[in-house]
Parts: sequence; C-alpha cells; structure tokens
Amino acid sequence: MQRDISGHPDFTAALEGKSSVSRISLSRGTGRPCIVLTVPVRIFGRVAAVIRAALDLDDFNDRLLRPERFVQGGKAYFFDPRLDTALPEGWKIPNATGGKAYQPPEIPILPEMLSQRRGFVRYPSKEGVRLAGFLRIPEPDWLFVVERPLRDVLAPIRTMGQVTLAALAVMLLAVSASVFLMAHPLLARLERCMAFAREISEGRLDRRLEAKGSDEIARLGGGLNAMAESLEKSRAALEEMEQRYRGLFENAVEGIFVTGPDGLLLNANPALAGLFGYGSPAEIVGSNVAGHYDPERRKVLLAELDARETVKDFGIHFRRRDGTLRRGSVYARAIRGPDGRILRIQGILDDVTDRRKAEEERRRAEETERRLVQSRLEALRYQINPHFLFNVLNALDVLSRKNPERISKLVGHLARYLRSTLSSGDSGFVPLREELETMESYLALEKVRFEEDLAVSIGVDSEILDLPVPELLLQPLVENAVKHGMKTSPMPLRIRISGRPDGDRLLIEVANTGKWLPRDGRPGERNGLGLGNLRKRLDLAFDGRYRLGTGEAGEWVFVTVELPGKERHHETGP
Repeated sequence: MQRDISGHPDFTAALEGKSSVSRISLSRGTGRPCIVLTVPVRIFGRVAAVIRAALDLDDFNDRLLRPERFVQGGKAYFFDPRLDTALPEGWKIPNATGGKAYQPPEIPILPEMLSQRRGFVRYPSKEGVRLAGFLRIPEPDWLFVVERPLRDVLAPIRTMGQVTLAALAVMLLAVSASVFLMAHPLLARLERCMAFAREISEGRLDRRLEAKGSDEIARLGGGLNAMAESLEKSRAALEEMEQRYRGLFENAVEGIFVTGPDGLLLNANPALAGLFGYGSPAEIVGSNVAGHYDPERRKVLLAELDARETVKDFGIHFRRRDGTLRRGSVYARAIRGPDGRILRIQGILDDVTDRRKAEEERRRAEETERRLVQSRLEALRYQINPHFLFNVLNALDVLSRKNPERISKLVGHLARYLRSTLSSGDSGFVPLREELETMESYLALEKVRFEEDLAVSIGVDSEILDLPVPELLLQPLVENAVKHGMKTSPMPLRIRISGRPDGDRLLIEVANTGKWLPRDGRPGERNGLGLGNLRKRLDLAFDGRYRLGTGEAGEWVFVTVELPGKERHHETGP
C-alpha cells in the first residue's frame, strides 16, 4: 500500500502542503467506487504526516445527500459515467469492509452527459420513464445527478390541474362575470382588429384603426395600420405603373404582341391590329400569327429565339387584312419555363415598308448625284485639257525657237499629264503618289509659261504615298492656286503642296502666296465652282467622313483636305 500510494500525485502534493479531493476512482480493496481525501498534517509548520481517507461513493451519497433526497422515489447522487470498473487481471478484492458489490445507477450514459456541462435527459427504466437533471463540477471532476420518475415530476402539475379544475367548477359563475367585464373591451378591440384584417385581405385599404394605449392589442392595431398604409402605397405605385404600361401599350406606334410557342396570339395592342388592317385587338387576339406571315419564316424566328432568346431586326413580309403585303422588322424575346421550354414570345412589330422605300429613294438619289458628279468630273477633264493644251502648245512653239533642247522633256511631262487626266479607273481612286506625279507634270508645264515667276515646293511624307485618294483631287486646287495666285501674289508666285498623316487621318494642303479673290462681288466668299464640285465628290466618296477647309495666314492662302486614312472609302465612290 505504501508503494502504491507514495507515487500518487495527490500524496506528493500533500507532502508539499496541499490538500486535495480526487475524482471518483475504483478502490482495489473493495472493488467499489470511492473518493479519496488527502490532507497534510503539520507539526511546527512542517508536514510530518499525510492523512489519506478513502470514502465509499455509495456511503458518501447515502450519508451526505440523504437530506437532499426527493420524496416519492427521487434520488440525488454523484457518479462518474466514464468510470473504468475493470481491475488488474488476477487481482483479488480483499473487501475488508464487507460491502456488497457496486451496482452502477440505471441511468444510461447519454452523449449529452459527456459533452454538456449541465442539462436534462429523459430515459426509460424498469419503474418507467425517468427524468434526470445533471451538473458537471469541474474541480473535482464529479457529475451530480438528480433523478425522479417522470410521473412524480408531473404529479404536482396533474394535482394542480385537478385542483384548478375543481376550483374553476366552483368559481365559474362568479369568475365568468368578472372575466366578461374585464375581457369584453379587449375582445371587442380584438374583434375590430380581426375585422380590419379581413378588410385588408379584401383590398379595402383606405380605413385605419384607432390604436390607443401601449398594450399588445394597441400595438397589433398600429401594426395593421402600418401594413394597410404600406399596401395602399404599393397598390398606388402598381396602379401608376400599370397605367404607364397600359398607356405605352395602347399608344405605342409599333405593334406589340404576346404569342404562345404554337403561334396563338395571346395579346396585342391597337397598333398591331392596325398594322394587320383590323379595327381593334379583339379581332386578332386568339388567331394564329401564321395567318399573317410565312410559316417557314416563323420557323426560322423560333430557331433563333431558341438559340439566343432575343432576336432583333428580324425581317418579315406580313399580310394585311385586304391582302396587301408589307415589310416588317421584328424584335422578339422568349420567356422560358423551369424546364427550359419556351412558354411565351413577347415582341414588337414595326412596319418598315415606307422606311425601306425612303431608303431606296435615297440610294437612287445618291446614285443620281453620283452620276451627276461623275459627269461633271468628265466635263472637267475635257474642259481642262483643251484650254491647258492650247497654252502648252504656245509655250512649246516659243521654246522651239529659244531653247529647243527642253522640248523633249516637256513633251514627256505633257504625255504623263494627259494620260492621267484623260484616263479614269473603275473605282475613281488612285494612289496619292500618282496624283502628285500628275501635279508635278502640270506644274512643270506651267513653269514653261511663267519661268521665274513661279516657284513650287512639294513635301509629302513617304508613308502616305500609297494611300488611295479621289482622282483629280489636287487638280482644281493647284489650278486655282496658279490662276488666282498670279493675280494677287507678288512675284514670284510660290505654291506649296504638303501632306502628312494625323492619327488615322490623312491631311493634304495646297497653299499659295496671294489673297482670296471675292466671288461675284461678295468679299469672303471662297467656295467657288471648283471647290463646290470637289465637296460633292468627297461627300459621295466618304459619306461625310472628311473635312474641306480654307484659310489665310500672313501672305499665304490655303485649302486643307482631311480624309480617312487606312479605312476604306465609301463603296459608292465617285
């Protein structure tokens, strides 16, 4: 025993002067659970001995907790549901006290008792269902349990119920009058609340309850008033939205429709009825849209809706009531069910017959304008060449007498110029390089006429030389620079042709010394016939995506042309 106890932590702690109460353990002497109290004995301030008392748990429970035992079979006790009752193999219990074998409580070891600090458990036993309350004490680690048969726990309640029932039977007449007097006002208020709730459910939201006081019924009435007010505001908002939607639906100029997946027309606005040649939507709702346009075209629409759910600008030909065909554009959206199938199709039908006719008329007008500008361009070619050729021939006649060796070079310039101005490509565009070479030849021939009175400079970035520009773009600008510059500029007349890229744009400028000549006696008017024709040609070529401007700075006047750079020109070019 000395060997066994001397190694226990509580004994070692007692030697150091600390008292302790152990957790519930199994005694090797009795084979029963026990509690060990270890107390140091001090003599003159030092520990001289250790008293170690082992108390049998059942004896402890019976003696200590007997005053706390409940009546009618209830019991309170400590026990450890995790106690290991197995002794070492071969161990024989001396049982010096002569106690009987330990019988653990019948209460089952439930998970709540192991995981929770306190609580209640209900379990069956031989005597019937029992109710146990438990509390785990952390130091020492004990589990305190109070249990009673459930019928005993409920017995006072049953007794109280019986007593109450008997008392009610005796006092019913006396109390009923008092209860009626006390409850009648509350019941009346509650009845008003119930009636008001029924009115709310029926949609009558303009009334309010008088909710005075601070009791529950007053708060209920206030809550019903707030609910009625909120519902009234929501209904007003919904009615306003419905009126707006109905106004849009009824007054829309486009035809609005709702159909089923089979094509049955479920709803339509007056505009749709008018598009089909009917007086009201009632005449077409219920009919099948396949009667108004090609069923094969509808299959294509359904396939696109199934794939994309929304289809825009879907072109159809629909038939009016009088049999006439119109061109329409459909915007449609598919409404699907939970299984993914199309339930409804909502959309808008717009009659684009007149719009398409107007577009065709506009295209024909543009084509007419294009042909007119083309004819003016051809006229410009034949107008320029004879006049210019006459001047060149006179200059060659003079050179044949004064400087005949220059004739060969000038004839080359004349041939290149005439080849460029008399020929026309299918697209109406040429590389900027060719346009500049033509102008070099033109100015070289004009140089023969004006000699030292004409000075020319050309400065164009090499990266834009291969970009396409309209034919004879520079011809009217350079010709005007020579003709009007000779009248307004001090000699020599200087002409400058420049070009450069500006982002994705192309900038070309023709400038000359001198001043702008007034047109038809109107000072400041700069848009002559040549610039007007050039502007029309650029309109057709670039559809407004260009700029043609004039300016004056110091002794220079200039014309600036800004064209799209790398993007393609308008497909209906000059």
